[in-house]
Parts: sequence; structure tokens; C-alpha cells
Amino acid sequence: MDVKPTADLGPEEKVPIAETPPRKSGWKKFTAFAFRKKMLVFWTLGGVVVGIALGAGLYSVHPSKLAIEIIGYPGELLINALQELVLPLIVLALMTGVLNLRHTTTGTGRITTWSLCYYLLSMILAVIIGIALSYAIRPGRDQPFTSKNGGCSQTSAVVDKIATAPTTQGGTVESLLDIGRQLVPKNIVMAAATSQYLGVIMFAIVMAIILNGLGPPAEPLIRVIEIANDAIMAMIYLVIYCTPVGIASLIAQTILKACNIVTLLKSLGLYVGTILIGFGIHAFVALPITVFVMTRLNPYRIMKGYFPAFAMGFGTSSSAATMPVTMECGVNLKCRPSIVRFVIPLGTNINRDGAALYEAASVLFIAQANGLTLSPGNVVVVAITATLAAIGSASIPNSALVSMVTVLQAVGMSQYIPQLAILLAMDWLIGMFRTITNIWGDACAVSCVDHWANKYEKVIDDDALNAGPPPGMCDHMPEAPHKGDVEKGLHTEDSAHAVQNGTKDMKV
Repeated sequence: MDVKPTADLGPEEKVPIAETPPRKSGWKKFTAFAFRKKMLVFWTLGGVVVGIALGAGLYSVHPSKLAIEIIGYPGELLINALQELVLPLIVLALMTGVLNLRHTTTGTGRITTWSLCYYLLSMILAVIIGIALSYAIRPGRDQPFTSKNGGCSQTSAVVDKIATAPTTQGGTVESLLDIGRQLVPKNIVMAAATSQYLGVIMFAIVMAIILNGLGPPAEPLIRVIEIANDAIMAMIYLVIYCTPVGIASLIAQTILKACNIVTLLKSLGLYVGTILIGFGIHAFVALPITVFVMTRLNPYRIMKGYFPAFAMGFGTSSSAATMPVTMECGVNLKCRPSIVRFVIPLGTNINRDGAALYEAASVLFIAQANGLTLSPGNVVVVAITATLAAIGSASIPNSALVSMVTVLQAVGMSQYIPQLAILLAMDWLIGMFRTITNIWGDACAVSCVDHWANKYEKVIDDDALNAGPPPGMCDHMPEAPHKGDVEKGLHTEDSAHAVQNGTKDMKV
């Protein structure tokens, strides 16, 4: 420490004064704090508040159509940017995930297969529950975005229209056959241009599987795909940072276009209730039954053991930030530590039961609120696309916005994408329960995979599993704690790292 002599204080002594390091300006401190990824949540909530205030303040004035269009212009640009990037994002993310499976060994490959099968099953169950409740409760039955309620100076784009993809002239059977035609399109470029996303996604997955089988000769192309995925992720982050302004714009525009504010608020209440009931059924009925059937273990005893993780997930709205606590709970329940350290990070990255349920139910709500009737084939497309989009966009903040854009485009409802903003106004509440649902899904996966490993595997390569999931599958996740850290309850810095460097499943 350098010491400077002070002014003469007298004959007794001179008091040393330590040099202080240069201080950052207040503005630099503010910007460094404000633009951390965790702060994106608060900026988005601020955008929601501004949008509601602006829309409510101007609603009684009945602004002109041009004025409403100008208010919604920033949001329109945001939606255009998302639509531009969402397909390459989903395709490259899914391809990268499949390609990273090539790093698995014989031992880890089987554990990976079991984990992926379980995650896919649980997400399908979640989507089915979300769709079933949407049709049972019909939260958008009052059609708040149409002109049927009267008292509306502006009308929504199109009402009483049947979504256009796939066609329904041949009834249910023909609609289901059309899904097969979408999965195997005649022209992959035309399929991408016309939002036939199922065919593009299927093509990408099959291509990734083939590249895995080609071995070393395919490595240059695989590396190009991985670099492209990183580039798209960087671009989508730039767009996501603009969401607070876009959300404020879209919410204000949606309120000004709403035909009846009371009807809209009632419908939103039913919508939130539908989502939360769905989370409850999935968490307390579907997943426990699945665990009991597969393991014959008491699922509610397992649930009790994960309460610390649920509490932290409720507070952070991030299963990534909660991952160290979730892993500690799994070890405390006597699950094999190597499997805990393998399955939890993998599930945190791809298992999104709550997100899949939320996105499917949200798309159906928008359809009902606009007076649309979806064919059975459309509903199946919603289910498939919601599942795949939830997986593909898992590693970005505000992922719900990106995923639902994909689903709406897949069923020919692109013109209603701006209405997502009014749903995101409720996402701060839904997100906490969605995170708990996702964490509970990961916990159930650990119990099932651990049971299968103990029952069917004579030799498990614990050293390989301790290394975690295959490289690249969890690139955006916090580093998995080591065994000693988990047992001692340490590694809390990972929680802070996850909050500051990407709470990937805000699961906003």
C-alpha cells in the first residue's frame, strides 16, 4: 500500500493516508448494474407498467387509427425482428443439441437416452393438460379482441376466421394427414417461407442425426453449425434487450384496440387461472403418477425433499439459478450423485414442462379471444410446435415471447403476434409457478433415471457422468457443483452467476 505523508499535524506524528483506487462514475455504476441480464426482468416489468398506464390513459380519448399505429410502431419493429430470427434460432438450437450427443460414451449415452425420453414424455403430458384445460375453461370465450362486445372504436384485424394451416376440408382425418405432409414437405425452402415449421424442424433434426453418424469428416460442417448457433444467439440477445420498449408499445396498442376493458380483464383473469390450474394438475397429479408407475416410489415424499429448491425457484423465477440447490436436494434424497450432476443440468437446459403448457394454452387463448376456431390438426400442430419451440429457445431470457411467436406462425396466426404483449404483462406471476413446475419435472427425472440405473445397469461410468452432460448441451448453464460442494451446501456463487449471466428460463 502506497502511503502519502499528510500535512504537518504537529511534532508528535504524521498520520499515513492510503491511496484510494479511482472510483467509477455514478453513471457507469448505474449502467453496469442496470444492464445485467437479471435486470432485464425489472426493465420488462417497467415496460409493462408504462404500457398499461399509456393505454389506460389514452383509452377514453379514443385516439385515431393512425395514432394507435404510431404508438404500436416500436412493438411492430420488435415483432418483425423476432419473426426474422426465430426460425434459424429454433433450428440451429435443436441441431446443436442433437449434434452434441456425439460426445456421449456408452455409459452416458444410455443415461442420456433415458433422460431425454422422460423429458419428452413429461412435456407432452404438460402440453396435453394445457390444451385440455383451455378447451374446458375457455378463458377467451368472451372474445375481448373482437367487436362483438360493442363500445369499440377500433376493431381487431380479422374475426370469426379459421386459422389457415393446415386445411380442414376433409375433417379430422384429413387434418391429421396434413400434419404428415407438413413433416415431409415437397420443398424445404418453400416450407420455411410459408411458415410450415414442422417440416423445417424435422429436416434439421434428421440432418443432425446423419451428421453425427458421418464421424470426423462431418466435423467442419458441425463446427459451422455451432458457430452459426452462437451468432444467432448473440443476435437474439440484442433483440431481447429491446423488449421493454417494444412491450410497452404493444401493450398500449392492445389496450387501445380492446373492445371492452372489463371483458379483457375478466378474460385475463380466467387465462391466468387456467395456466395455474394446469401447473397444479401437472405437478400434483400427472408427474406423481408418472413417477409412481415408473419407480413405485412415493412421489410426495420426493416432492417434500425438494422444498428448498421450490422456495428458491419461486423467489428467482429461474431454474438455472436454483440448480445448485436442486442438486443438493437430489443428493440428500440418496440419489446417485453422478446421476444428479448429469440429469439436473441437462433438464435445466431442455426440460420445460411449465413453459410448454404455458405456451400451448396461451396460443389457444389468443385464438379464442379473437373468435378463431382451430381444427384438430391445428391443435396437434400447436402441441408439437410448443414442445419443440420450448426446447429450442430454452437458453434465452424472455423465451416465452420467442417460443409463442413460433407457435403462432406455425398455425397461420402471425397477425395476432402483437397481442402476446398483453399476456406477458401477467408473466411475472405465472413465471414463478412455471419455474417450480420445471424444477419439479427435473426432480422427477432424477428419481426415475436413478431407479432405472440401479435396476437395469450393472456398470455405470460414474466418472463420465460426473463430467456432466455432453459438451455444448449446457453451454449457457452455470457450472455444475462438485460433489463436496453439494454435500456441504456450498457453490452458492453459481446461483449468483446464473442470475447475473442469464436466468435462461425466466422462464419468461
